[in-house]
Amino acid sequence: MKKTLLALAIASISASAFAVDTSSQNSKNDAMFAFDPMHKDQFSVSGSVGVGGYYDTGSKAFYDDWATGLTLAVNYRNNRIVGYFETDLMLQYTTDNKTSPILKNGSEFATNVDKAWLGFDTGVGIASFAWANDTALDAVDGAGDNTYEFGASAGDASDAFNVVKFQGSTSGFAYGVSYFETDDTHVDAEKGVNGYVGIEQEIFNVYAGYELRDEATRTLRKLPNGAKIEAVDADYQVMTVTGNVKLGEVKLGANFWIEDTSGKKLDKTNTGYYLSAGYAVTEDLTLAAGYAANTDEVTGMKDLDQSFMNVAAMYTLAKNMDMGIDIKQELDTGDKAVDEETHVFAAAYYYF
Repeated sequence: MKKTLLALAIASISASAFAVDTSSQNSKNDAMFAFDPMHKDQFSVSGSVGVGGYYDTGSKAFYDDWATGLTLAVNYRNNRIVGYFETDLMLQYTTDNKTSPILKNGSEFATNVDKAWLGFDTGVGIASFAWANDTALDAVDGAGDNTYEFGASAGDASDAFNVVKFQGSTSGFAYGVSYFETDDTHVDAEKGVNGYVGIEQEIFNVYAGYELRDEATRTLRKLPNGAKIEAVDADYQVMTVTGNVKLGEVKLGANFWIEDTSGKKLDKTNTGYYLSAGYAVTEDLTLAAGYAANTDEVTGMKDLDQSFMNVAAMYTLAKNMDMGIDIKQELDTGDKAVDEETHVFAAAYYYF
């Protein structure tokens, strides 16, 4: 899933590890390196069970893409030492054996360690090392999205390996920086760094972020004759500004980005934006809508313009249960390379 209430809820579980236990620290006279023997009160377990999936008019297939299954998270804190582990057991299902020949119109269970990190709470942020974790920029790149699933944002790295990160906030000022690799094998991985700074207030939040990573080989576009354009030994940069503002029951947001790929065989720039609005109809029901537009500029080729709009509804069934639906419609930009497809995502989750 790119972004669902499940992802947001699990992210909030992870974020709880960032809270500073001041009462514990005061009782120890802020003894930074004093640790208690390990016991069960230092651990908390939470997670979710859900069912969901996608449909699009292009493939006319149903598939869940990590939407249906069980997620378990374990949080650990001992004075200033914090840790987090999250794993998924998901039902991978599709009715399209062309795009997923392994499943062959069926399903299988897939497991995934989504996050595993250990860190130190400095009081103004968490310094951590992870085998697998989100990168720093992933925390804010979609801050302007108020919809359920199909909002657009910069194409930065999100889940990564060997992540070294420092992230926190103080006095309304937010910040984060990380080094990461895109594969769990160091010699095969693309390496990168990213980070952000931001202002967080009760009414509004705004962030500016940047990422730079290398891409050994990346297929960018398949031409009608079957040939592929690739960037070899390329540098990939992302610059993004995101934010949101709350006006009563209405929440407005915007994501802006510039992605630039520079390699020996290709120069490519993607410039885009996404605008969204959400309205809390009742305490339990929220309606939202968004609009995205972006342009691919590739050396020696005609610019490719793309745009879409999406509408979403999110409903809280109970304290620990919610559901939502998001519908995205690709819009006609006059470019024959763009298919006007409709995408649908729907899901329901129980949290514990």
